Amino acid sequence: MPKNIIFVLLFVLLVINSQTSFGQGDKAEPQTELDSMNQANEACDRLSVSFGAFFSGYNSGITIGSKNLGLGLVIDIEDALGLDVSNFATRGKVIYRFGKTKKHALAAGYFGINRNANKVLQDSLQLGDTSYPIGTELTSKYNLTIIRLKYDYSFYQDKRVSLGASLGMFIMPVNFSVRAQGKEDQVTNFVAPLPLIGLRSDFQIGKKFYLRQTAELLYLSFTDFKGSLLDLTIMLEHKTFKNVGFGFGINSNRVNVTIKDPESKLNFFGDIRIGYTGLLLYGRYFF
Repeated sequence: MPKNIIFVLLFVLLVINSQTSFGQGDKAEPQTELDSMNQANEACDRLSVSFGAFFSGYNSGITIGSKNLGLGLVIDIEDALGLDVSNFATRGKVIYRFGKTKKHALAAGYFGINRNANKVLQDSLQLGDTSYPIGTELTSKYNLTIIRLKYDYSFYQDKRVSLGASLGMFIMPVNFSVRAQGKEDQVTNFVAPLPLIGLRSDFQIGKKFYLRQTAELLYLSFTDFKGSLLDLTIMLEHKTFKNVGFGFGINSNRVNVTIKDPESKLNFFGDIRIGYTGLLLYGRYFF
């Protein structure tokens, strides 16, 4: 995962740099509490709403478990089912900061991608307990939504730098269905609520330019459930108008969920693997 390693190294280097270069510029005069609050106001907006488009290289695998045969084999759904390689997704995020210094924040984020296909099989296919012979016409859908809900605390900030840590939930509804004439429909509706922790940094690198980075991760394993998440983002933003800014960046996300219990309360038995890396373009309203 070389791309993810590069993201982590950039994040660490920029955090270290913030403690040196940015911190040294503010030693000329002592600051009052009011001065600190005003500087924090320049670095952190009270309310921020952003919406944009995501263009990605996308890959995924899915296992639908069989009570008779076990977990079965992971299939590449793009190849096996002919799903359109959708490189476009919508993203949105809302952040509200509270308290006098705005060090506390609540954030909610959304990512959604819908894919579908019709394909006549050139090779036989096994999904769960159902076999599809060569020549079968399949209609399939694969809809993915990622919702983030988190609390963020800025443990260091001045007028040009804000460093924070977060704790929250990563909610991933997945809908996967396959239909063929003369066969029972294969439908999987799965919602995975997973906890996550993260680090964030915002740097003012010019009069109107900001460099923003986040790193979120999770690894959870118990009994018949295992889940892991790594999400890395780096963005460059320009505050174009008084309350409106535009930006672009790169986001890499890896999610793996495995459930080995056929009677799972999450209504899923098998494995889901999701991975994408791509370019994010967005606009942001703030005050």
